[in-house]
Amino acid sequence: MFRKSLIFTSLALSALNSQAASFQLNETSASGLGRAFAGDAVIADDAAVIARNPAALALFKQATLSVAATYIDPGVDVQGVAAPDLLGAGYDVSQQQQNNVVPAAVIPALYFVRPVNDIFAYGIGVNANFGLKSEFAQDYSAGSIGGKTDLKTINANVSGSYRVNENLSLGLGLNLVYGEAELIRHAGHVLANGITVPGLGTVAAPIPSRTEIVNMAGDDVGFGWQIGLNYELNDSHRFAISYRSAVELAFSGEFSGLATVPQAANLSIDLPAVAEFSGFHQLNAKWSTHYSVMFTQWSSFEKLEAYIGDDLAFEKVENFEDTYRFALGASYDLNQDLTLRFGLAYDQSAAQDYRSISIPDSDRLWYSAGVNYQLSANDSIDFALTYINGDSVLVKEEDALLAGLPESLDAVVGNKDWHFSSEGNAWLLALQYNKSF
Repeated sequence: MFRKSLIFTSLALSALNSQAASFQLNETSASGLGRAFAGDAVIADDAAVIARNPAALALFKQATLSVAATYIDPGVDVQGVAAPDLLGAGYDVSQQQQNNVVPAAVIPALYFVRPVNDIFAYGIGVNANFGLKSEFAQDYSAGSIGGKTDLKTINANVSGSYRVNENLSLGLGLNLVYGEAELIRHAGHVLANGITVPGLGTVAAPIPSRTEIVNMAGDDVGFGWQIGLNYELNDSHRFAISYRSAVELAFSGEFSGLATVPQAANLSIDLPAVAEFSGFHQLNAKWSTHYSVMFTQWSSFEKLEAYIGDDLAFEKVENFEDTYRFALGASYDLNQDLTLRFGLAYDQSAAQDYRSISIPDSDRLWYSAGVNYQLSANDSIDFALTYINGDSVLVKEEDALLAGLPESLDAVVGNKDWHFSSEGNAWLLALQYNKSF
């Protein structure tokens, strides 16, 4: 019926990379979230700065511990616009509607900084820089492109800083990244009744909508590095530049699918390099302002390769675009115990020309507010709340099962594309505890 069972592998696995622009996580701390992460590579008001800039460790006078958790409640809904017209089947586009595609999640983080002397400081951090999850019903009409996609990563970082002089500090960090990925796709509705062509008979046998056509899970460990520079004009004004390298994860695991026995498979994904510039200015005794520009090198996705055993099953040229994130924030010291934070950010989408319903990507605006409360001389707690407003986007994807049919049937199969509209918003709530020693 199909040219190769590997077609299912290649088409479905390509979906994992198609939402690469959407799986970057900025939620590294509650203190940063309260200002939309404006100035996060240079402020260094707690140990969470390890996630952004190793050079900023030079700003610490005491050993500091920060423990944070961020709750993300996404509101990603998908609605049908048009469906494949297989032999004039006339699908009901309302069956393409799926609400709450992305489930809620909690992102934890742990950081520790210790100054050795006036010149050296070191720190360790554990957080997540990348991750995604989306899940559609098993009998979803477009099941071959809208199943379960799950990527989890944990980043363990060891960093150190060196103070060159009273103005300049340099930093270096090493990252160990562990990742797990799972991809499941179902047949959907397109071949639930098979394909029967007058004069040719049955050219495609029926496949029930819940039939699992792809199931792949795997894990891997990758390594990367980061560098940073911190420059202090004086006690009230400073700037920082940081760079985190790309990390390659070659997920190795097991693949099974339609008419395919379980077998070894692997898929490589590049976590892109990230550069950030931040500034901080203490305007007076009460007010300070801060800002950041983050660059993410998504264009490093030149191609995606998937293997089953030692055989190249799929190779696809990608077309992602580099992105920028702009953030502006302010802090106000209400009194000696309470600091208020505010922030706005604009976050660009990298998937301008290719989007996926698994994680519909779009440009986003962040509206953030937070507070820091000093519990004692050495203990404080942070709260933050953010609303992310994503643009409404149109998504066009080819059904993987129909794409796997022989080209000789194109004339009778007709349109193979699903069309959707999607809008993704989210609420973020974060809590953090800080302690100095």
